[in-house]
Amino acid sequence: MIEEKARGSALNILNHQLTSVSTENQYVTFQIGTEEYGIDIMLVQEIIRYNKPTRVFNSNPVIKGVINFRGKVIPIINMHNKFNLQEQEYDEFTVVIIIEVQAKTMGMIVDRVSDIMSFNAEDIQFVDREFAQDIKTEHLKGMAKSDNRIVLLLDPEKVLSFEEMKQLQEMGVKEETQ
Repeated sequence: MIEEKARGSALNILNHQLTSVSTENQYVTFQIGTEEYGIDIMLVQEIIRYNKPTRVFNSNPVIKGVINFRGKVIPIINMHNKFNLQEQEYDEFTVVIIIEVQAKTMGMIVDRVSDIMSFNAEDIQFVDREFAQDIKTEHLKGMAKSDNRIVLLLDPEKVLSFEEMKQLQEMGVKEETQ
């Protein structure tokens, strides 16, 4: 019970920080497997506890299912499948980061949220396609360094491929434009 309250408090603190921090070069950092990733804080709407989504049959394996988020049905992306990583069991630290990309709201299942970090421009190295011919970097915008840590910065426009975005539309998961 105390552990449950502590996890809830940690999510509340992170969500409060999301709404009260300066946004220049700010990233929500999180772990997927053994790597630490970051996504622009301006795209993050909320961080919620993982609850099993409703499965949509015949959908891309990257799409774990859908959930009701603030009255809207949104897709949940299995980031382990997205990055071709071995599936892991979800635990009490597993969360869903709700983001908005290309006018669509979606969730990303991540192993745990690490922090909210600021990076100076000189600490971010943008990925050029010559950087690593043998490494799949199409989903990365860059890499940021802080002390002994390297954080892989996701390119929000490329979290899902064109085909995956098209599949979401075909599933009937549409956002209302405001």
